[in-house]
Amino acid sequence: MGHSGILEHHLGGMIILSDKPEMRVVIACDVPLLGALLRLSIEDAGFEVVREVSQSTELLVAVSQHEPDIVILDLELPEMEHIRLIESILDLDSTLAIVTVSNLNDDLGEMVFAAGARAFLRKPFSMYDLVDIVRKVAPVHRSHR
Repeated sequence: MGHSGILEHHLGGMIILSDKPEMRVVIACDVPLLGALLRLSIEDAGFEVVREVSQSTELLVAVSQHEPDIVILDLELPEMEHIRLIESILDLDSTLAIVTVSNLNDDLGEMVFAAGARAFLRKPFSMYDLVDIVRKVAPVHRSHR
């Protein structure tokens, strides 16, 4: 479902287009304001937010239905244990990149990396840092069915 001719750069009135499809992102966050900020920042950076969810079960459905390249996961989501949730996401698609954000203790960072997450950002963080991390962990080659 990638788009052809996506705006990549705007240099002094000159627009450079690319055939590279947008990276598809699912945002999992139970705080509406943070979710809105994440969406705005990610979309402004040229990514396509295909779904926002607020519960673990919704996240698993969104990953299987929308086939994202990246999941931004707020670890304050209710319900399922964090590590098990990350493993369940990767069971659905082992190639997608999971970026976790949390204000929980630092030990959690090591645990989410061990479970397969590609990044851990401790709150508070800047949206610039988030976008930078998302760009760095985005899969290089993906094909959507």
